[in-house]
Amino acid sequence: MYRKISNIDFNYFTGQKVTEVNTEKNLPLGMNFETAGLIIECPWRLQVSNEVVIGYSDCIQAPDKYSHKNVEKFLLGKSIMNILHFEEISDLVVEFEGSIFLELFHDSNYFEGWQLRGDNGFYLFTLPGGTYSD
Repeated sequence: MYRKISNIDFNYFTGQKVTEVNTEKNLPLGMNFETAGLIIECPWRLQVSNEVVIGYSDCIQAPDKYSHKNVEKFLLGKSIMNILHFEEISDLVVEFEGSIFLELFHDSNYFEGWQLRGDNGFYLFTLPGGTYSD
């Protein structure tokens, strides 16, 4: 199956550092960048050097061992190197320095999946079913 990368320009986000990661237990994973933010309400995984170090399922199934605090340890202060957005199901991959990848997988026909916003007016979010809007 071929997955088409969208033509959306994410250059605004390149070089921005993670300034905060939401570590509240009952809230979705979210993070702030220097002049932007990301809210994640769908499955995700954090990959470091070709190994999954933590994922959505870990936080749900083993909350005593895994939490958003683990994500914070990996991402706080890291700069965004690149963002890839796949059009068909609107998955998003955020590449950070140090070969760290945050991958988001829209998985619902009923709920939105994630929202990426920039202080410059940029706003991209997924709709139920996996389409996206900006």
